[in-house]
Amino acid sequence: MKNLYNKLTLLLFTAVLFACSSEDELVEDWIEVNEPTAPSTGDLDLSNYVAVGNSLTAGFADGALYPEGQEASFPNILATQFLSAGGGAFVQPDISSGNGFGGLSGSAARGKSFIDLEAALAAIAGTGSFGDVIQFTEGTFLTQSSNTGSSLNNFGVPGARVVDLTTPGYGFPDVGNPFYNAFASDPSSSSILNDAVSADASFFTLWIGSNDVLGYATAGGDEDIATITSAADFQTEYATVLASLTADGAQGIVLNVPPVTIIPFFQTVTSLNGGVKVLPAGSIDEPTAAFLNSLAAYGQYNAGLDQMVALSNITQEEADFRYISFTGDVANSPVITDESLTDLSAFGLESIRQAQVVAATGQSDLFPLTALSVIGTLADENDPNSVYGVGEPVPDSFTFTMDEQVQAITAYATYNVIIDGIVDANPNVTLVDVRPLFADMYGLTAAQAGPLGLNLGAAAEAAADGELGIEVGGINLVPLSLSQEELYNSVWSTDGVHPNARGAALIANEVIKAINTTYDATIPEVNPLDYAPINAPFGGG
Repeated sequence: MKNLYNKLTLLLFTAVLFACSSEDELVEDWIEVNEPTAPSTGDLDLSNYVAVGNSLTAGFADGALYPEGQEASFPNILATQFLSAGGGAFVQPDISSGNGFGGLSGSAARGKSFIDLEAALAAIAGTGSFGDVIQFTEGTFLTQSSNTGSSLNNFGVPGARVVDLTTPGYGFPDVGNPFYNAFASDPSSSSILNDAVSADASFFTLWIGSNDVLGYATAGGDEDIATITSAADFQTEYATVLASLTADGAQGIVLNVPPVTIIPFFQTVTSLNGGVKVLPAGSIDEPTAAFLNSLAAYGQYNAGLDQMVALSNITQEEADFRYISFTGDVANSPVITDESLTDLSAFGLESIRQAQVVAATGQSDLFPLTALSVIGTLADENDPNSVYGVGEPVPDSFTFTMDEQVQAITAYATYNVIIDGIVDANPNVTLVDVRPLFADMYGLTAAQAGPLGLNLGAAAEAAADGELGIEVGGINLVPLSLSQEELYNSVWSTDGVHPNARGAALIANEVIKAINTTYDATIPEVNPLDYAPINAPFGGG
């Protein structure tokens, strides 16, 4: 019995020792697997990072270039993360102060914009105007940067197209770009590309191409204001830029062109009343609607369309598309100009119609953010019947018709095919496709992201889940919302075109993922919630 007891004791003791040994090994294994990986650049030399691009690279936000926006630029966020892995310093142009510079308001400098919370809540409640929601601060005129040319790391120039990167004298005073003028090595003769190449990058990012179609889009497709860069010019200039940046062996990340038609600059106004009916309920009463529909007003236009159908000058389908009709005491679609319509001016009929949504495809006319201050106002302050969208068509530059959108979509899809080909032929660069992020963020469906919609590519189709926003830390981050509940979850700035600090962090993370995968690096990603939300301060700007 004693021997049995001793044997059992020995077995138990051995089991305990084995268990302890196994537990220690398991703990050690767990620590080894889960211990934070030290930041590393892997196979990449990040000693001198140079960023080349447009306003998205410069840190332009809220309609201006200002210090906080520059600090929150996606390249500066990247450079900060690179420092933890031994990366070098990152110098940005010191060209603005205070509220920054976004252009001119008369003869004064216009600074950054902000959302007036009180006005936003009143507008949402129907007791105020959305035209009062976005306000501008007084800006500061640009001064010469203390750093120019090769001493810089950020060569992002607001407004620059791919064709502008190679243009000598692009910063020349009075005729060139004022932002580049402020930090060009020689405003009268240097080019953005040559200045960037002179910085001798070991690694670079290139994000260019959006302005080659965005200017046309933000101008409402008005070609008198801005045109779309031709595919041939885009091909030539982009190839030149990338070849120059990699000529001495520098490696880089290229970001492609995002879908410009879905940015908040176009979607915010259009979605205020659930679609294109941006003339709010109550703005047109029943007597006014009856007059507008009568032969004294648009009834005569509609009758003229019927005559054109009878004469086979247009189809019944086009006539149905062009008929104008208002309903009293409800939200209505404004009257717009559409140059894609059959020209019937010889018969005294304008190329006008009401803004529409095509039920079969979900496609709709769009209104830029700037239309907030135009729709519903008087074209002639002395004529109460000249209300834009009612008695007068909304000006072309404040509408983005479906036909104009097709031209924009075709352009950026073509640009991205060109970028794909140039990147594939250059072993020194890796492509970051930003379209899946946009498709996911903007709640697109696979059909909307597909070739019959926005033509964003297979990866974007797969990412398009139909749910607006991206969840980070339990918070659903959305593009731009004016609602009280989601305002501070917005990741686009108050200008509707550029990301705010949190949006820039999301973009930086996409680049970091690509670097880590391509170069066997371990650069830590950032938490977007650590960055400032949308510029909607309590108590005004």
